[in-house]
Amino acid sequence: MSFGMFKKNVKRSSGFGLNSIGTKLFLLVMTAAAIGLGSLGTLFYQELKSVKLLQLTSETDIKVRELEAELHSSESFLRSLVSATTFVSNGGSRSPTSYERLVREFFGARPKLITGFGIMQTPKGLVERDWFGPYVEESRVPRGIKIPENNAFALVDLWEVDRYPQLQYYQDAVNSRKYFWSEPYINTAYPVPLMTFAGPVLDRQGNLVAVMNGDINIRDLKQVKDNASPNRSGYFVLATNQGHLLSYSPDPSKATSLQHISSIPTLKSVWNEVQSKLQQGSAQGFLASNDTRSYWVFQKVPSTQWVMIQAVPYAQVLMPALVGAIGATLLAGVLMALAIWWSIRQLDRRLQPILDVCYETMSPENAPAKSPDEISTLSTAFFGMVERQTALMRQLQLAHDELLQSQRFKDDFLAMMSHELRTPLNAMLGMNEGLQEEIFGSITDRQLNALQTIERSGYHLLELINDVLDVAKIESGQIELKCAPTQVAALYQASLMFVVQPAKAKQITIESKLPWGLPDLLVEERRICQVLINLLNNAVKFTPEQGHIILETRYLPSVDGADGTQSWLQISVTDTGIGIAPENIARLFQPFIQVDSALNRQYEGMGLGLALVKRIVELHGGQVHLTSDVGSGSCFAIDLPCVRAGGHHE
Repeated sequence: MSFGMFKKNVKRSSGFGLNSIGTKLFLLVMTAAAIGLGSLGTLFYQELKSVKLLQLTSETDIKVRELEAELHSSESFLRSLVSATTFVSNGGSRSPTSYERLVREFFGARPKLITGFGIMQTPKGLVERDWFGPYVEESRVPRGIKIPENNAFALVDLWEVDRYPQLQYYQDAVNSRKYFWSEPYINTAYPVPLMTFAGPVLDRQGNLVAVMNGDINIRDLKQVKDNASPNRSGYFVLATNQGHLLSYSPDPSKATSLQHISSIPTLKSVWNEVQSKLQQGSAQGFLASNDTRSYWVFQKVPSTQWVMIQAVPYAQVLMPALVGAIGATLLAGVLMALAIWWSIRQLDRRLQPILDVCYETMSPENAPAKSPDEISTLSTAFFGMVERQTALMRQLQLAHDELLQSQRFKDDFLAMMSHELRTPLNAMLGMNEGLQEEIFGSITDRQLNALQTIERSGYHLLELINDVLDVAKIESGQIELKCAPTQVAALYQASLMFVVQPAKAKQITIESKLPWGLPDLLVEERRICQVLINLLNNAVKFTPEQGHIILETRYLPSVDGADGTQSWLQISVTDTGIGIAPENIARLFQPFIQVDSALNRQYEGMGLGLALVKRIVELHGGQVHLTSDVGSGSCFAIDLPCVRAGGHHE
């Protein structure tokens, strides 16, 4: 097969077909996505189930709070009755009329949960014994004296007062001297199931004069049965802490007859588990019963210690959660499939231009015998590019080695030329010095001036040669530093003496700032002195007459590095010179480079000073910083390592 035929066949096979990488990728991603969505769906199902159970717990809590509010309202009403009775008693009134009026007023304002209430006096109680009243209660059977205002109510006959001590809650109130809810009981006079809230009535001296009681008809607790939804098959149960039923919506007669909760087989095991959780300190919670296939949410009523239980079949909790989880998972799966299909379709379209380039770049010898999909084509093209890249890298490496060899030749040449130039130059400077000292005979003033000019030029040339030699040594890695603790004051003194005269000639003031107590630098003194001299010379050279230069040192915070904690000193040289434009700062530290402008080309130099500064400081592990503003001046700062306080090296 020719290469042209190969390209045509490959182009024909590209697309979103069965052998396309897009189809394979779609199936692979969707398989992984299906597994992930299945796991997420399971988690979502568990979360929905937890939310549903939390909702059921909230429903039970609302029921408990409603019942608790009614109980508190009833207790508050009855305590108010005690307070009012005590107030009348402490006022000294023993008139039956006062108490009769008091009870009638309270009876009309009683909470709906209170069936009846009364004040049961002791033998020496609130009124004279020949008139007990008033104990008011709803009369199912005509008893006592009718109250004229309402014939449905009557004053209890006088003989009842002798029977009060026989009542259990009367005895408990007398003995305990506190308010309490009695256990449920059947009132034989009517008969109805009741619970009584009772408590003592005390006079000013703390003597018991009566017992207050308020009755709740247990049949009125039917309000707690489930009325949230007519379609719900669950129900509520209300029982005392001892297990006596107060409300049972499936069969209210069981609560009316005060049966024990264990008499209902489906509730017996559940009640035992609820009691176990209550004894462990859980006032609220839920449990699952596989025997009844239901969830049971329970909560204790705080004021009475009753227990409210809500039964909800599994189906009402699990089916909504399952339907929601499956629906959300399917919707997410469909959306994800569409998104993946669209993305892979776009990828397939993006691959086509790349494949076209591959067809054009592949040589016939690199063309595969058979191309099942786009990846095979891209793989062939990729490895062909890798081979060509490897060949190019070999060529670049050879060129790099040649450049390094050229750099070494240059460094060797500069070093050799520097040595060769310094030898005759030193001889010339020596002869010049002998001539100035008139060793070879007397000279005139004009000759002396000429010799001094030669001397200055020679030393300037020697300085340039030394700088070139230093740069060459640094570039070739031939310099080894001999660092030792060095006082900053000594560096100040050694460097400032070289710029005092040039600065004085231009009327430039030099201010040195050296805080007390700085640690010693850990540097090679000669090299750092060379750095400071270069910086100060530049500052003097580029500062106009009557300018100002500041030489300052400050301590920098310690920095944690690979070799431990290192402390630093920063020495800065600030001038009021011509400044440097921001675009020229990057070129400033390159050797043999000067900022070329009409303003500063008047200054001499080869552009080696700052290059040496940067390289020497970096050899010490430090950094050079530069801030400058054209026309306002510059600030060169160098960070150098120092020793710790106490003289220990970092």
